[in-house]
Amino acid sequence: MRWVSFHLIYLCRKLTMRYLKQASISLLMLTALSFSALGSHAHKAERKPNLSHEQAEWSKAQHADELKHLAQRATFLQLENLLKSAVKNNNVSDNAELYLKLIDSLKDYPLKTDAMSAYLEARIKSVNQDTPAEDVNALKQEIEQLIQQYPAHFLRSRWEQSLFTLLINANDTEGLVHYAQRITPNTLEMQIAVLNAELQQESTNNTTDKKQASNANTNIISRYEQLWLANSKLPNDAQLWAAWYARGGRTAAKVYQKAENLFAKNDENGLALLATELHRMTGENEDEKIAAQLQLLQTLIKTPASLAEFTARLPLTENNTPLLKFAVVQSFPRYLRTLPENMKDPGFAPYAQWAKDWQLTDTEMREWEIAFLNRFFDNESPLFQQWRDTEILKLKADSLTERRLRIAIWQKTDLMPWLNALSDEGRQKQEWRYWFAKTIEKSDSQKTTEIWTALSHERGFYPMLAAAKLDPQTRGNRYHFGQPQLLVAPSITDETWADEFPKLKPALEEIAELRQLDRLGAAKQRWRFLLENLPDDQKKEKQIALSQYANQQNWFDLGVDGSIIAKAFDHIQLRLPIAYSHYYDIALKPRRLTLSKGKPQASRNTPVSKTFAMAISRQESAWNPQAQSSANARGLMQLLPSTAKATADNAKLPYAGEADLFKPLNNILLGTAYLAELNAKYPNNRILIASAYNAGAYRVEKWLARANGKLEMDEFVASIPFYETRGYVQNVLTYDFYYQRLQNKEDPQTFSNEEYDRLY
Repeated sequence: MRWVSFHLIYLCRKLTMRYLKQASISLLMLTALSFSALGSHAHKAERKPNLSHEQAEWSKAQHADELKHLAQRATFLQLENLLKSAVKNNNVSDNAELYLKLIDSLKDYPLKTDAMSAYLEARIKSVNQDTPAEDVNALKQEIEQLIQQYPAHFLRSRWEQSLFTLLINANDTEGLVHYAQRITPNTLEMQIAVLNAELQQESTNNTTDKKQASNANTNIISRYEQLWLANSKLPNDAQLWAAWYARGGRTAAKVYQKAENLFAKNDENGLALLATELHRMTGENEDEKIAAQLQLLQTLIKTPASLAEFTARLPLTENNTPLLKFAVVQSFPRYLRTLPENMKDPGFAPYAQWAKDWQLTDTEMREWEIAFLNRFFDNESPLFQQWRDTEILKLKADSLTERRLRIAIWQKTDLMPWLNALSDEGRQKQEWRYWFAKTIEKSDSQKTTEIWTALSHERGFYPMLAAAKLDPQTRGNRYHFGQPQLLVAPSITDETWADEFPKLKPALEEIAELRQLDRLGAAKQRWRFLLENLPDDQKKEKQIALSQYANQQNWFDLGVDGSIIAKAFDHIQLRLPIAYSHYYDIALKPRRLTLSKGKPQASRNTPVSKTFAMAISRQESAWNPQAQSSANARGLMQLLPSTAKATADNAKLPYAGEADLFKPLNNILLGTAYLAELNAKYPNNRILIASAYNAGAYRVEKWLARANGKLEMDEFVASIPFYETRGYVQNVLTYDFYYQRLQNKEDPQTFSNEEYDRLY
């Protein structure tokens, strides 16, 4: 509907412009463009369009449509609440006529299908084994009709799975088995219900073909066994478990196999449950042995430090199972994390003996050594460091070699031995090509220029840095991120897609309405479903066109998401939309503050740029206003509630609580204010500001103290100890430059004086 509105406005404007143009030309031209086939001038005058009247009528119709839409939205929300209440009170069927009338009133409402779906699901919840068969069949037919009517709808899978719930609730064993032959159940509860139904059906089957019956039972038991092996607990599986056990399915080998799966997942509760299931298999002693080993595994998960005692007390013998060796191999990295990183002279020799006692393979031994080196990598013991460097050159593991390269950069020692130790793939990374060129700059300046020139035609932080090195006067401000001309994607509403848009319009209207209801998660699910289920013909082009449409609707998070799904890496404008632009203008505008005593305070004049603030937001949330991290950082600029509260107090900004952080304007006001605080601490240095924003200012102070004023900008960035922060800084500075170019800044800047010229 929104697209129709925009389209009508567009046509109306076109008609108005055409009318004004006609009014300014000669009468002869007007006659030529008029309805000449109708004859007289008088007749033409009568047919001349009255655009003011047409515009008024169109506006009136639009207003009526909007009012209808708002009324339908209110009806939809009320229907949802009524159904929830009816399910709770178990009286859905008592008011079926009312619900259907409400659904009928939602004609042309984008979420009418959702309303019907909610009604049917409410009815399913009221079904039980006492529900008359004819009522169950009638409901089943209604759901199947809905599937037939909307075969490609996002909710189709949900409707198909709801039929399993219906048949399970009705205890329709025969129907459940029959339906499972067409559709695969997608939850454990449904899968177990189907197997139970099949087992029950087989037990009442009067077939005389004993071989066929045996094969059917074997198939059921085999499928159950796979579920049992893969999951710590299964619902309502008592009959299946008994049948499986009776057929000899429960063996020591199977118990060990499941125990390995659970141990690999760190599932202590699953192992405890498995132990309670133990029954006699090959004898009482066997049971006791298995129970003891399961207890050992639980102890290793709960107390990884016990591995030392475990390996000393239980060296590998013929009496021990492969399960214990598996536990030893898997537990070693967990055990290392119980040891202090700065312990005195850490040595690998004791663990090499463990590996020998437990007969580790060369591959397992290598993984242990890599884990050991990673744990103690920064230990300051000279003996350990000497051994570490020797082993890194032997192991040739890029993860360790790259970490050693960063130490060499920080210590300003020779990089070449470590660059040469990288794999061929590792050497081709942009970062290490840059550092190889810098390392040989004095000995082979021509080669350095060649490498940096080639690198500057690519996209990313190090290509941008290479451009700055090649043109130090402007610091590479003509860098075009490997793309001299920006690719502009046509929207799905463009004439190019005139035949496709009507097919996609209903799904887009559903997404639009869900977003209006602040159901952004549900809207994103449908968005991804839409993009991923497009026909193969021009699929990528359509995904790109839909992403452009999303940005036009201010669905910036969906536009970015679509560009990623489409792998539209060259469409910079899709990957970095100019989102919430006016909010950043408001937030970054200097303003006067008032002290609590009523005295005016000087204007807050922050030099934080709009493009930098937008780059932070893009990196933090990919423009998802509902983003929430595992650490509880929230919203576009991913602020912690504690940081938001402190910033609001300092900057005299409104903040009512954590929910404010999901509101784009509130989040941007607080996020940019926090950036201004960091900018006051690190003036015009986005490297330090971004590092502090991501990892905390106290860590940045530690890194600066470690650098001790000896590192150039590129050396400081490369030696940031945290992988996440290092990548974060690089991305933010790159995005900032992209945004400067995208917003047509007159003199774009790759790096500021404060960033590029100082020593860190």
